[in-house]
Amino acid sequence: MKFLKKPIKLLSLILISILIVGCEPNNGGNEKTEPIPLDTRYTDELDLDVSPIGKDFIEDGIGIVELNRCVDGDTISVYTGNKSITIRFLGIDTPESTGRVEAWGKPASEFVREKLENAVSIVLEADGERIDSTGNRYLAWVWYKPSDSQKYRLLNLEEVELAYTRYMVDKSYKYHNIFWDAGEKAALSQKRIYGEKDPNFNYSKETIETSILYILNNHDEFQTGTKFLITVKLVRTVGNNMFLEDAYEVSYDDDGKIVSGKGHIYAFYGYTDPYYRKYKIGDIFTLECQLEYEGMYGTQLTGLRKPSKVIENIAPEIISLDADSLDGGKDLEPYYGRVVQVKNLKCVKIEKRTTTGGDDYHVVEFVNSDNELFDVYFGNSLIIKHQVENIFTIGKLYNITGGIAYYEYANGEYQISVGDAPRYTKGEINPDDLPRLNDVVEVE
Repeated sequence: MKFLKKPIKLLSLILISILIVGCEPNNGGNEKTEPIPLDTRYTDELDLDVSPIGKDFIEDGIGIVELNRCVDGDTISVYTGNKSITIRFLGIDTPESTGRVEAWGKPASEFVREKLENAVSIVLEADGERIDSTGNRYLAWVWYKPSDSQKYRLLNLEEVELAYTRYMVDKSYKYHNIFWDAGEKAALSQKRIYGEKDPNFNYSKETIETSILYILNNHDEFQTGTKFLITVKLVRTVGNNMFLEDAYEVSYDDDGKIVSGKGHIYAFYGYTDPYYRKYKIGDIFTLECQLEYEGMYGTQLTGLRKPSKVIENIAPEIISLDADSLDGGKDLEPYYGRVVQVKNLKCVKIEKRTTTGGDDYHVVEFVNSDNELFDVYFGNSLIIKHQVENIFTIGKLYNITGGIAYYEYANGEYQISVGDAPRYTKGEINPDDLPRLNDVVEVE
């Protein structure tokens, strides 16, 4: 019987091989699976099955809201009642387009903006946890109605179907099954985030050494995502963010014409340790960054990284403007990104607002002698130190120093953004904060 052992072993190997081959997916031999076209069949078929009429999103978990602004592809700000809240889309995480810029981040952001700004109605629907890990953003399914004759569409799902984002799997979600199927189908398209190159994004890891002035004047030379190395001076901080200028006078040849001067810009650092923990006003250092040109928050630097040690400290020069020489907030546009002092502003309104996380901030309105309006924004840190309502008196005049920031809902779309308040330790002011002491001065 010994002669049977070898044939039995061989037969076993043959059977195992057949089973293995039979279990392999049929991909047409060695050929790759053909991509399928993108469509929105799941979004088209899904219905909003709870009425939002007469409901409040915060109280009832569903409600009609009004768009304030779009932040990026998965974050928006809305009004519900008289309250402004920030919404983080459930189930998705689009590529970044604010704190840093990633491939397909801008297209995703623009897609959301186009849909919501043109919607006739927007509904938020809660599902499970109401507020995200930051404590400042509500979580929601975002439904929008393109026109009066159309039904509501789930924007979170539509972004998954069109390959702007992957589905962030959570089996407890109300719409888990449909999101799972939509994500599987979108992946087969091999489009956008599933393998397609963003045609407007610079994938190079190389860094271009240049200046703020050159970047601003020649922005059309660079694709989204281009990485720059610049030498800057810190002029003011606002929370985690900064107003910067070229550290030194720069010049370059523009088709035979010499352009010289300094560039000024707002830099968005995101939600990490504030830069004032590392630098003080007037410090000069190098910085890697990206440019967001005419985005939702205007033109700003993003993707800040690899700051160097301080090279030297030179106090920044702050130019002064008389409010009476300006025609309201719109005349601040030429100074966008620059820190200026605006003199003789009359306080006419103090409005206190509250963030989703419960932090207070204030927007204060001022006018010149012709009653032309100027908006002034004060961040949380100034409120904590001074309480704006105790600093200002309606009807009095003030000289105010701050960075000129873009905000589409401000008067003239530009506002004065006052930096962080001086810090005190045991009643003594931090010497690094001395330049901030005169950022708000009452005119005698």
